[in-house]
Amino acid sequence: MVKLNYSDPYSDDATLLLPLFTASEVEWNRYGRAFAYFLGLLYMFLGVNIIADVFMSAIEVITSKTKKIKVAVASSNGDNGDDNKPHFETIEVKIWNDTVSNLTLMALGSSAPEILLSIIEIVGNNFEPGELGPGTIVGSASFNLLVITAVCIYVIPEGESRRIKEINVFAVTSFFAVFAYIWLYLVIEVISPTVVDIWEAVVTFMCFPLIVILAFAADKNFWRKQMEIEGDWNAMQVQAGFKLDELLAARQGAADMNDVFAKKSGSEEDVRHIIEMGKKQLKDPKEAADMATAEMLRRTHHSRAWYRVIAGRANKGGSKVPFYNKPKIREALLMPVYVVMQEEEGEKIPNNRNVDKSVARVEFSAAAYSCMENEGTIKLGVVRVGNLDCVSTVNYETSDGTANAGEDYVAKAGTITFEVGEYLKSIEIEIIDDDVWEETETFFVRLFNPTRGTEMDKISVTQVSIINDDEPGVLQFQKPSYLYKESAGMAELVIERNDGCDGRITVKYRTKDITALAGKDYEARDEEVEFTHGEVTKTIQIPLNDDDVFNEDKIFEVTLYEPTAGSSLGKTKCTIVTILNDDDYQTLITRVANLTSVNLDKLVIGKESWKQQFEEALSVNGGQLEEAETIDFVLHFLTFGWKVLFACVPPAHMASGWLCFSVSLCCIGVVTALIGDLATVLGLLIGLKDSVTAITLVALGTSLPDTFASKVAAINEDSADAAIGNVTGSNSVNVFLGLGIPWLMATIYKAFTYKSGDKRSRFVVDDKSLPFAIALYSITAILTLLLLTWRRYSVKAGKAELGGDKFVGRISSLFCVGMWFTYVICASLYAYDIISFD
Repeated sequence: MVKLNYSDPYSDDATLLLPLFTASEVEWNRYGRAFAYFLGLLYMFLGVNIIADVFMSAIEVITSKTKKIKVAVASSNGDNGDDNKPHFETIEVKIWNDTVSNLTLMALGSSAPEILLSIIEIVGNNFEPGELGPGTIVGSASFNLLVITAVCIYVIPEGESRRIKEINVFAVTSFFAVFAYIWLYLVIEVISPTVVDIWEAVVTFMCFPLIVILAFAADKNFWRKQMEIEGDWNAMQVQAGFKLDELLAARQGAADMNDVFAKKSGSEEDVRHIIEMGKKQLKDPKEAADMATAEMLRRTHHSRAWYRVIAGRANKGGSKVPFYNKPKIREALLMPVYVVMQEEEGEKIPNNRNVDKSVARVEFSAAAYSCMENEGTIKLGVVRVGNLDCVSTVNYETSDGTANAGEDYVAKAGTITFEVGEYLKSIEIEIIDDDVWEETETFFVRLFNPTRGTEMDKISVTQVSIINDDEPGVLQFQKPSYLYKESAGMAELVIERNDGCDGRITVKYRTKDITALAGKDYEARDEEVEFTHGEVTKTIQIPLNDDDVFNEDKIFEVTLYEPTAGSSLGKTKCTIVTILNDDDYQTLITRVANLTSVNLDKLVIGKESWKQQFEEALSVNGGQLEEAETIDFVLHFLTFGWKVLFACVPPAHMASGWLCFSVSLCCIGVVTALIGDLATVLGLLIGLKDSVTAITLVALGTSLPDTFASKVAAINEDSADAAIGNVTGSNSVNVFLGLGIPWLMATIYKAFTYKSGDKRSRFVVDDKSLPFAIALYSITAILTLLLLTWRRYSVKAGKAELGGDKFVGRISSLFCVGMWFTYVICASLYAYDIISFD
């Protein structure tokens, strides 16, 4: 313990380790010294976030452990095999229940700096309370709930939404996220003002196992009758804690249960299946590998710890996950879609999605539609999947974009009803044709207000583009290059007609040898293509010759020329076709598979050896310098010392993760102690109280990594659970552990150290600004939870906590951010007695 009682009028408080130069620092320039401490505090924030990511890696390894269970399997003919003897099959199931792991290890990982700061502060103060620890806990809770919620609402791609899936668990954690702070207020201000008794500390701490038990009960629906689950068992998760009959039923879907265990797959067959989408055309190898990786990411549910580590890597110049922090690529580009056709409607209905058959889900069949201005009407497909054995209704309405109702289309609103067994409906909207040339205009149609038992799926809003037909148009190839394997037999090239489609036009095209020879490698063409009135695309076919002889890749060119009837050529009037030898094609497939495997290696959390850890610490962007950006080098330079230091921590996969867990927790404690000292001295030098420093600098520094993780989870997950569902649980654990443990330690220590009646035997919390900050947070927390509840059930918000209507989303985000600024400003003014409510 260092007492800052030398001749610095702003240095009369206690610290644990700093300043290092007690005798000489007082002679430094005060503001220069404050700036040095500020830089030191920022550097410590980098360090604690890096070691917290290591800590999270250990937690992810621990909680992802599986065990093997044997279950009886019935044979295909319905019996149990020969002589009625049961046949057993072994499946892997997770040991940790997701809800329990989220509220224990993962919440501890997320809140470790705040919790340890509070403990270290009280221990360092001789078991007397401080302002920094409690203030940080309340400040970070406010930032987490308000700012992270605002960010997650805002970043959802347009036309998409995210709902909380585990709503029962969220209800429990939300209650405790408010109750925890109301309880603090009662302890400090009402029950025994300014004094914390042992029983109050015990109750505070015991609320931690209580919330875990109640959340687990909510997860398992222990307090209400188990409902009979209908439909495909593939949607069920197998976890420790399920009943045997559930386990037996879930076995049927074990091969496809992404929530049960993480399955790393990147086989050539998987890759081939993804990149050969109906045609025998292969995209660029890296692009195809990224597509394959993105599809495998889409199929897999990830924990909060996973997103925290992945976001942390990108923020320290490490290897990035493909599509990190980017909107989802449209599913049509990611995966081969198997469809069933309803011929009279002409719509395509995906049937290869694993959905929960106990609930009906409704969405548009496409995220965007287009039609010609002269078509008169357009039909939009609406798809229902999941439970088809019920009647479902959903409302719809149009809204203007650049197209105006009454001028470009006829506004429409109504209700769609799916009868039992129906899975496809359509909405017909009238398009208004005029004789004025206009650019392509858009309007939107949204689905909302589904009946009970029916939920909105991803595409609740679709965009309709009205293509002008009063100009002949601009003609060009859809792509500047195409790649086909030799045995494909036919190269199909698409010509687009943009910016108008009025009248009949023609355009000629011809082939030209480059390294491919006409007549040998392909059939030469010099022909004319006709576009009828209103037609916007044409596909031309050029035969390819397969000679069964190994050849190098062959290239030829196709050029458009002589457009007629006032039409013109666009930028892509030439395209290059590459004919790839089949053997080379297989080699290319293998290369894509290898690239996909490399991408998947980036998703692995934790290393298995110190060598791997040091290699990662010493490299920029995972060693891929050609893909590294300037910011990656800057972040690597800033974090290099920390990364090398913490590479000495035992690897996460050693000793099942527990050794890494223990060592990294100790490291977090040391860095947190330095953060506390730096914040205290900085506050004294610039005249900032500890309570204000806690809710601003320290709360921001410890909470920003969770913000990045929640943002990535919001964009990439299908539900809102990983983004905001864990925030309420972490805020509760912050109090129950971050204050429950040090309060329990301090009250017991004082009770056994000092005699009854001695003033020193009482644990006195005399920070007058803390109750006000707690009350203010409680009010903002209730308002935020009410907002999320309103969004979940409001048609205007898309009936989802995140995403939905962009305008409503922006208003919601601004509301949350505004409340956070209000909290910080009011709590700071109250701390300085500028405002008072006495």
